[in-house]
Amino acid sequence: MSAGVIERPTTAPASRRRRPVGRIAVFVLLIAGGLVFASVFVYAALSAVKPADEVLANPMRWLPTEWLWGNVALPFEQAPFARYYLNSTVVGVSVTVLNVITCTLAGYSFSKFVYRGRNVLFVVVLATLMVPLEVIYVPLYALVFDLGWVNSFAGLIIPSATSAFGIFLMRQSIDGLPDELLEAARIDGAGELRILWNVVTPMMASPMAALALFIFMTNWDSHLWPLLVGNDEEHRTLPVGLAAMQANNLGSGGIPMMMAAALLALLPTLLLFLVLQRKFVEGITMTAGIK
Repeated sequence: MSAGVIERPTTAPASRRRRPVGRIAVFVLLIAGGLVFASVFVYAALSAVKPADEVLANPMRWLPTEWLWGNVALPFEQAPFARYYLNSTVVGVSVTVLNVITCTLAGYSFSKFVYRGRNVLFVVVLATLMVPLEVIYVPLYALVFDLGWVNSFAGLIIPSATSAFGIFLMRQSIDGLPDELLEAARIDGAGELRILWNVVTPMMASPMAALALFIFMTNWDSHLWPLLVGNDEEHRTLPVGLAAMQANNLGSGGIPMMMAAALLALLPTLLLFLVLQRKFVEGITMTAGIK
């Protein structure tokens, strides 16, 4: 070997050798945690098709001795479960659509318009995130009561038509759009609504999908507010209806029905997440400013 040639080390640095070990450990922990959470859903699904006397059997049985697939129809036969499902679907879809529209409009205003008091107003919007919802439920219920919206879809939908989190999410996402693109559209004669619809909205598909998923899941699982303003049979949503069904079916006999009802209630959010999973990740990445 000539004197001018430096021999490279044949072994990798210690930090590089330890890195695969660390990754493997993380993957093992994630897989173990995932299996623990998945086991809960598997046991719930198996309990939904078990005979009632096997649900609380000791020792615990994973597989039923008899597969009672008819248990899946019990929520529809013994309770107005279809009505609860329809109410939650109407409220969830309406609230999600309204939030996407209002939060996109507000986010576009805070991001691309310059006017007096814009920053102060945006800080006020963010400050509402620090106020627990339970604090405003009493005055909000009084307002809804005065408007005559108790036990109505208006009381379930209108108070949730926008959110400070959604405005913040869309504002941060729209901030990444170059102003030159919007100026070019204005020079071509496009109005602000046309720019928002034809330029901004197509580029904000991922953040809007992330916002829609957040809002739909939050509203679908909401219990306290629907319990306050929609506690009659015609306006009960799934969380309120499931609580009422549980109160009327205590003991082991009602557990298979409740498990079946809970799994059926889980399906819309699960399917929506599977459909929007890629857009959800892209939207969160875009909002965080990660390139």
